[in-house]
Amino acid sequence: MTDPRTTFFVPEDRQVIVYFEWEAPRGTHHCEGTLRGPNGQLSVMSSFDYPATQTRFGGFWTIPLLENTTAGVWIFDSRVDGESAGTLRFEIVSAKRPAELPKEAAPPTAAELYGRAVAASVLIEKLDDKGHTLDTASGFFLEDGVLVTAFRAIDGAHTLRIRLSDGSRLQPDAVVAWNRRQDWVLLNVAPGKSAKFRRVRDKSVTVGDHCYWLDAKADGARVISDGQIVGKESHEGWGERLSISGLFSSTATGGPVLNDHGEVMGLLGGAIPETRRYAGGETFTMTGSVVPIDLVQADPNATSTPLQSLWATNQFTAPVTRGRNISFGMITQGKPQKGKAFPKEMKVDFTPRDGSATVVVAFQGIEAWKSTAQLRIYDVDNHLLNQGEPVKISLRSGETQERAWNFSLVPKQGIYRADVLVGEEVAWREYFRISE
Repeated sequence: MTDPRTTFFVPEDRQVIVYFEWEAPRGTHHCEGTLRGPNGQLSVMSSFDYPATQTRFGGFWTIPLLENTTAGVWIFDSRVDGESAGTLRFEIVSAKRPAELPKEAAPPTAAELYGRAVAASVLIEKLDDKGHTLDTASGFFLEDGVLVTAFRAIDGAHTLRIRLSDGSRLQPDAVVAWNRRQDWVLLNVAPGKSAKFRRVRDKSVTVGDHCYWLDAKADGARVISDGQIVGKESHEGWGERLSISGLFSSTATGGPVLNDHGEVMGLLGGAIPETRRYAGGETFTMTGSVVPIDLVQADPNATSTPLQSLWATNQFTAPVTRGRNISFGMITQGKPQKGKAFPKEMKVDFTPRDGSATVVVAFQGIEAWKSTAQLRIYDVDNHLLNQGEPVKISLRSGETQERAWNFSLVPKQGIYRADVLVGEEVAWREYFRISE
């Protein structure tokens, strides 16, 4: 491509050549191209079969430009073997081409993007009140100097420790802005000489767009992955989410998702409680995808908020730190009765007509211990709704002991959380839904 551009001038420019490269198994592949005009109308669709002898191959389409071609932004979608394989936008302008039209820079290579992404990214350690690491996630700097990450990357932290790409460390104790349901937060740190990302233009991300993201190994080493935006969803009360054609580790949560030009499209995360099916029934899990970057906004006049204030206002969720004391736990319907066998069938979807549910937990003695155990029920915004009476637990090494708490179901539909505490630490957690 001798003159890569995204803007074309009619009538001087006579055609647009759209070129794509793909990776797929060797063999014959069916390639389709669809062109849509500024008003969304289908303009043309063409296809060809390509006998690929290598796993990486390319194809192009030639689009003629006429004097009456509609001005505006056109969208070209490609598909390979029926699957979305990339989207490209270009603009048609009804004007004379400028004499000194600046040549558009070619997109950076994957190696260049990797270098930029590593330089602008950080590792975030979430620490408990004793300074022990609870979890590790990622974050990145935007061009205005703020550090962005997923809210769940800091959720439940008493302190934070941030490692920059040059090995230096920071310990921020405040946030600038956040939205726990949309799953993003801006941290109050001084990035110094760290590289920074530019945001992609608002609402310019569409299904089919190529993207890159940084995954992270357990030791913090970075690897670059690429794929496509394969879906968009809007969840009431939680905001929009993007889906990408790949997986990422928990350590990569909060890291950037980039377009071909190295602009930030979103951040890895977007946890939403939703149903997960398994062989014996279904349960709830906090799944993740991508948070669009246009959701991340900060009031320039906002003051910093200490982490402790997030605890005081129910923004933070206490982490599960005593899981070693639990060998099994579940939510089920019904109420245990003395002298009668209690059927234990896991259930996480309820209606108000069910009346009540029961949490059954088996405690284990890996070592001898004594404490109290208690059930607490919260709504999805961390408000305490119900709590059972504390019961005493005393176990010798190797022993197990089962306890059950029955609780009334609230009449309001929504997602709720059941926590079992050992002492004042969370030992077990499950989400459940109440619907009509």
